[in-house]
Amino acid sequence: MKHLPLKTIGITLKPNSTPEFYNLLPNLCGWLERRKRQVVFREEDQARVAKFFRNKKMDHLLFWDTDAFHNKVDLMLSMGGDGTLIGVCRRINSKIPVLGVNLGRLGFVTEFNKNEYFDRLADIIEGKYETTTKPLVHVSVIRKDKVHFKDFFFNDAVLAKNDIARMITLRAEMGTEHIYNIRGDGIIISTPMGSTAYSMAAGGPIVHPDVKGIILTPICPHSLIHRPFVIPDTAPITLRIMPPHHSLTLTLDGQVAINIDEQDVVQINASRMKKVSLVKNHERLYFETVKDKFILGKKE
Repeated sequence: MKHLPLKTIGITLKPNSTPEFYNLLPNLCGWLERRKRQVVFREEDQARVAKFFRNKKMDHLLFWDTDAFHNKVDLMLSMGGDGTLIGVCRRINSKIPVLGVNLGRLGFVTEFNKNEYFDRLADIIEGKYETTTKPLVHVSVIRKDKVHFKDFFFNDAVLAKNDIARMITLRAEMGTEHIYNIRGDGIIISTPMGSTAYSMAAGGPIVHPDVKGIILTPICPHSLIHRPFVIPDTAPITLRIMPPHHSLTLTLDGQVAINIDEQDVVQINASRMKKVSLVKNHERLYFETVKDKFILGKKE
């Protein structure tokens, strides 16, 4: 599909420094400058970028605040692993295409590896690309009948106990219907995109990312009949904490954590979805990726 040329290119860097950036970033930014593209980083990355450039010319680079960075670029390059891409997806304007480049090991969500993205970038910045739209799910914590916390997740939301030797009991509901009371270590609420992450490690199913649903995966359930569920994403999910009460934490995508009080109610509303547009790699097939990453144990 042909789009308008992409003139302003944002680059998000993985949090941890990598030796690859010393060569990758100056070469990439110089390449984009020669094609009359404006390169933008976050303000907080300015010191890191200067280190990677080693006193090379940087006056062609811009550094924007977080709000402008995630709302005003034409294309976002996510340079890191799946975690870097997921962090971008939770912040980015849904109209901005995101190109995920895997500089890590597994790279299940990132569409391109570090050896192939550069060959495609010339076409992409000229508007020759396709995107796939994926949903983020809204989560809120209700405390004393008021919204205490709200955010989105791309992979999963995990409600789990803090105490090592204690079990907790959670009541899970879909809409007005009771699903089950889970006694164990907690529960994972996963999107299909996130089904190959923590949910799969806890015994949940692999769900194709085009499926419109939500996966509920108990963590170490005490009862053998409390199995994972794949349910429609058309009704909100409610999690309530049952006595005896213990300390719990709600974690979103492994990146945001909030303490949960015993009277809090966690609501996950898949009907209020935020979208993200990911640049597609037509040479990357889903089931081939599953086999390469998990079955054959192949690492890039």
